[in-house]
Amino acid sequence: MTGANKFYKTDILIIGGGGSAAIAALEASQQGTKPLLVCKDTFLGGATVQASGGTSIPFLQEDSPETFIADTLSSGGFLNNRSLVKTLAEEAKETFYELEQYGLLLDRSHPDQIRAIKRSEGHSFIRSYSDRRQMHGIVNFLKRRVLEQGIPILEDRMLIRLFIEEGRIRGGLFFSLEKGECEVISARVVILATGGCGQLFSLTTNANCLTGEGYALAFESGSEMVDMEMIQFLPLAFPYPKTIQGAIIGMCSLFGPKVRLYNGLNERYMERYAPDKLEFATRDVVARANYLEIQEGRGTTRGTIIVDPTGNDPSLLKEYKDSSAVIYRMIGETFGEKAANWQVPFEAIPSQHFMMGGVKIDENCCTSVENLLCCGEISGGVHGANRLSGNALTEIYVFGKRAGRKAADQVSVSPFQSIHPEIVQAEVDKAILPLRNSDGIPPSKLKRALQKVMWNHVGIVRDREGLETALRKIRNLRRRSAHVYTQCKENHWNRQWLESLEVGLMLQTAELIAISALSREESRGSHYRRDFSESNPLWLRNVVLSKDCDGAVKVAMTPVSN
Repeated sequence: MTGANKFYKTDILIIGGGGSAAIAALEASQQGTKPLLVCKDTFLGGATVQASGGTSIPFLQEDSPETFIADTLSSGGFLNNRSLVKTLAEEAKETFYELEQYGLLLDRSHPDQIRAIKRSEGHSFIRSYSDRRQMHGIVNFLKRRVLEQGIPILEDRMLIRLFIEEGRIRGGLFFSLEKGECEVISARVVILATGGCGQLFSLTTNANCLTGEGYALAFESGSEMVDMEMIQFLPLAFPYPKTIQGAIIGMCSLFGPKVRLYNGLNERYMERYAPDKLEFATRDVVARANYLEIQEGRGTTRGTIIVDPTGNDPSLLKEYKDSSAVIYRMIGETFGEKAANWQVPFEAIPSQHFMMGGVKIDENCCTSVENLLCCGEISGGVHGANRLSGNALTEIYVFGKRAGRKAADQVSVSPFQSIHPEIVQAEVDKAILPLRNSDGIPPSKLKRALQKVMWNHVGIVRDREGLETALRKIRNLRRRSAHVYTQCKENHWNRQWLESLEVGLMLQTAELIAISALSREESRGSHYRRDFSESNPLWLRNVVLSKDCDGAVKVAMTPVSN
């Protein structure tokens, strides 16, 4: 194979297959431009369809954007970009109700009332819109709207390089899993919406396609990265069987006001970690407590903690079953019908869930690279050091729309610029190297080694020694990744080839996370350092990573953006 096999040209290239990408595409189309959606997996797979449907909106009359802002900043350890949080809070309700104007049938408790049923951890008021279809209703609506608008979609294509010349984005190089070939897509404007990086960790709630390559490619393009150390871990996930280990169970608030957590010694241990809020502390606190109980030998014989919802009024169960039907069914299948119906306790473990850090953006989703925009989980700054429940879906509605609108504005002042063929050829040559090697390392082996390193040393509890060990091992794995190979030599649907392209970028993203975590010498939100166990006011700064002129990672501590 020489050169790229196909070339496409579009006004706006949107890379990603989740909710933020879909909303950006719809908004750009509404503005009269021609977007193209390119997805690594199937369209509207990934994280959006896995969400429980909880969307945080200041619905109640007694609530306000100002209170929403205060809650989001407090939960985020005040590392959040204030402008982004203000935008999120002020536009949340409007952008959410716009979905209904476009034809979405929202779930209502009665004609004048959206079905908002609970006050989640860290929120001052009931804000959680809880759709009984979970996210399937909204996902199906978005898919239908995209198709009705005639927006073209290319699936099963992984981004492997962003082309930047003279400081401006020109397009991207993709590997087509179906065709087994490279494709170039040139564009006036690019929106990066590639989602999170859960597959860097051995335990994650994330889909298999969320390997975090977008972070590495944005960094390589010259984008600034902010607070990459801020990884959220969910308190409750399935501990077994292996096929669903790490899959989402959720938060304690799902299981009624009298839910209790116990360790293997029958101690209600949240009395030690959060005596005021107990099981209803924010995700970072409860996940860390669960992890430490297990790691320090106070878990069950299976290495789990116990979730006990049996003290609740049984009448509350119907609301839970309606709102979390999939999780209810999975608990029943795993632990038995009595556990699903709150008649006996069940077991859980913590699991990686969400990335708060990412590409640094402004309120219009612009990055430090001209005409490269980012929205959704790949962007950083909205959530600070810890994301509040439901704010991820609110983020995709608000900033997906803003990204689409800004991209449309940029199209009229952004002429097409060609991508030099020799640059394309060099990148294609790199992409086909795994098919040429026969005595190297299979990509799955490198991936498993990386996941183990990240979970053990860059996970819920960190320290200098562990982070330095992680960096040393990650860099060694990066050197070994130059010798990755695929046993399968077919071009079409060669998933080993896809994995070989993924793993190098995964390692680069992992290195950025470890560098950032080592740089922040304090504990704040989801970033907990055993050797710096308290928050330090002097560290109320963002860790910003960028690439210097020699290609090395440059670390800067900058004032929190207002």
